[in-house]
Amino acid sequence: MQLLLLGTGTPDPDPRRCGSGTAILPDSSAPWLLIDCGRGVTQRAIEAGLDLARLDAVLLTHHHSDHISDLATLAISRFIAGASAPLRVVVPDGPCRRFAERCLDAFDDQSFYSQRSVGSSERPQIEVDAFRATKDLRTVLRDEPWTVQSVLVEHHPIEAAVGYRIGDGTATVAISGDTIVGPGVAQLAQDADVLLHQALRTDLVTAEALRWNAAARSVGELAAESQVARLILTHLMPAPANSREEQAFLDEARSGGYRGSISVAHDLDRFTLP
Repeated sequence: MQLLLLGTGTPDPDPRRCGSGTAILPDSSAPWLLIDCGRGVTQRAIEAGLDLARLDAVLLTHHHSDHISDLATLAISRFIAGASAPLRVVVPDGPCRRFAERCLDAFDDQSFYSQRSVGSSERPQIEVDAFRATKDLRTVLRDEPWTVQSVLVEHHPIEAAVGYRIGDGTATVAISGDTIVGPGVAQLAQDADVLLHQALRTDLVTAEALRWNAAARSVGELAAESQVARLILTHLMPAPANSREEQAFLDEARSGGYRGSISVAHDLDRFTLP
């Protein structure tokens, strides 16, 4: 299994960092998964050489714009690439479901005139698979080789926000979405091979931001307690501009007691899981 980071940014426009998006790639010819689809993620996927027509499903964590704004672009690009089936989108019920169901509605059929490939539908389509988010891990997708579990995380006042735990029988990835450290994300992270978690620098953000987003130190504490093999810090606030600022994120996470492998995320970073 491989983890490919297609977007590691925040709502703030940044040419180096697209909105949130993470591809989970199998070690075979099986279809791949995408977690979140923020600004520019479709272009990053194309840049990385991914076959959009082989995308199995998009899983959305919550309805903040930097996690969902590229969904229509992805569905259209996949349609033009020749995909014959609708784009499957797995979402927690609520605003996230409503966005996924409606994001293509503003496009008239003429928007796609002459763009259809042989064998594709008349226009791009999205098939929404909504689930009820719960405080305990539950399976929301089982599709060979993938097993995907989800749980509520704490990103108030945004409801519902979830994280995902994804396995293929050989390795497990935990993806936090946006959240403070709490019981939900602790369930995701336990003994995971990789924990991909948002992180804020405590010394540079407001107390208000830390009420609903995780400080790098608390993420380090979570990784240590959960015994994850590798920690990747993403959705960094404020985004580091140089190696010195990246090191400050690493140092704060280390201060939480984590001694395993740790990385600061960049767009198009690729990690091979054990």
